[in-house]
Amino acid sequence: MKKFFSPHELATLVLLLSAPTQVSLNSPDLIALQQDQLVEMVAVGDSNIARVTPDGVRVLRQLGMVG
Repeated sequence: MKKFFSPHELATLVLLLSAPTQVSLNSPDLIALQQDQLVEMVAVGDSNIARVTPDGVRVLRQLGMVG
């Protein structure tokens, strides 16, 4: 896992926690987070959504961005 995340990547993680359908699945930030295993794709019905992994939540907690 990399040590530094861009502000856009952190914003994407926070947005995924509250509104996962609002994040474009083609977003470069989402793809980078998926490569770092902080986000995973989940099938919901006939489509996919992105979801923050436990590691992603841990990163946000360590930064004080979630409770």
